[in-house]
Amino acid sequence: MIMKPWFLFKISFLIVFLFSATLSTAYAEKMTDRWRLTGFTKYRDAVFADTSRLAFTASGTSTIWVKIAPASRSTYFKLINQYLEKVNKSGREFKSIEILCEINCSSHLIRYLDFVYLDNAGNIIYESLETKPEWFFIRQGNIWYNVEKEACVERK
Repeated sequence: MIMKPWFLFKISFLIVFLFSATLSTAYAEKMTDRWRLTGFTKYRDAVFADTSRLAFTASGTSTIWVKIAPASRSTYFKLINQYLEKVNKSGREFKSIEILCEINCSSHLIRYLDFVYLDNAGNIIYESLETKPEWFFIRQGNIWYNVEKEACVERK
């Protein structure tokens, strides 16, 4: 039986995809000393939540630090590098971003308060505080829903 080239291409692509997913998961697991893996973005960027710095307020909100470790060929990685260039910072050393999120657990809303861009050694490349952060609805099934489950007791 002779295999068609298109079939061989599909099989090769599947093997490469599974191998790269395994490597990215292994890399992600390596980074979780205090970070809990919550999932991957649509670009296959690893997303973590730091439950050791989780804080609750009386108003029913919680704050949690989230880390995104973009894949090197990710669209998100490219956008961050473009942003860093705009603020006159080199994106060459960029490896991850930490975002301080505030989550309204009862209304399923999230807003982003602080963005910290880090190099591979964990040194800060750039930090950006939001002056007027907007609230965004957290839809079930998206990556922020998984973060909300870590930050809000009733979602677990």
